[in-house]
Amino acid sequence: MSAIEIRSLSKSFGAVRAVDDVSFTVEQGTVTGFLGPNGAGKTTTLRCLLGLVTPDSGEALIGGRRYADLAAPLTEVGAVLEATNFHPGRTARDHLRVLCTAAGLPPARAGEALDQVGLADAAGKRVGGFSLGMRQRLALATALLGAPRILILDEPANGLDPAGIQWLRGFLRFLADDRGCAVLVSSHVLAEVEQTVDDIVIIARGRMIRQGALSELTSGGDHGVRVAAAEAERLRPRLEEAGATVESPESGVLLVRGVPPEVVGRAALEEAVVLSELVGQRSDLEQVFLDLTGDPAPPPGGDALPVQTETPGGTS
Repeated sequence: MSAIEIRSLSKSFGAVRAVDDVSFTVEQGTVTGFLGPNGAGKTTTLRCLLGLVTPDSGEALIGGRRYADLAAPLTEVGAVLEATNFHPGRTARDHLRVLCTAAGLPPARAGEALDQVGLADAAGKRVGGFSLGMRQRLALATALLGAPRILILDEPANGLDPAGIQWLRGFLRFLADDRGCAVLVSSHVLAEVEQTVDDIVIIARGRMIRQGALSELTSGGDHGVRVAAAEAERLRPRLEEAGATVESPESGVLLVRGVPPEVVGRAALEEAVVLSELVGQRSDLEQVFLDLTGDPAPPPGGDALPVQTETPGGTS
């Protein structure tokens, strides 16, 4: 049984079809990236999974059950959908202790969770003085209170500095690899997702686009061989005779498609051209995402993802 199962899930808000027949699974011991442009339906899907929104059809299951049917939800699944739902006058420790009392957990779990997320030194500080990054850590500590084996995180890196993002990456891998947790993480930071996740789920315009292992999604296609040499142009005729398509993005560099690297190396040997670089090009997650969702690449200095108007109920 999968840790998380989304089966033919659909949800509309008035005339807006926020989620349309979406299905995917998340397995124990893995980190799964949940990706899509703004307005794709990610948050609505997560809210259906956590019982905050009732789907029109389909199922969203945690360990084979609806969230509402979990006997002790805090000990089975931890979730972070936003990092703003804190009383500003309450300390971080007291915030967690209140939740421990409500869930029947020992008060000591508050300090343990704060230590897990690197907030032990801020346990006695009022949350109103926290930065966004500290609020994100406190939200994660909240999700970890019951030591759940399933985590659902919506934009957990938002507000974290580079050191915090690096810490989060290692922490999520620790939870999956050492604790056997299933982690479903929604994020817009594609470069960071690529360094963290095992599997990818991509949706766009409310519909399922692709699910698969990260390695599979980023290894397909002919992305070419990059060749650098002072006399690189001497290779062009021989490579074209071998059936390659050759481009020159800059002086002394060729991008060769249609033949494997060994053909390029053999041509360089036969032409006595000394190579300074011979690298097989690999598609990165950002390019895969843009190709699959049909979103154009952002302009220089622009956002990594296009910004669309939010639909009712939050369909980001």
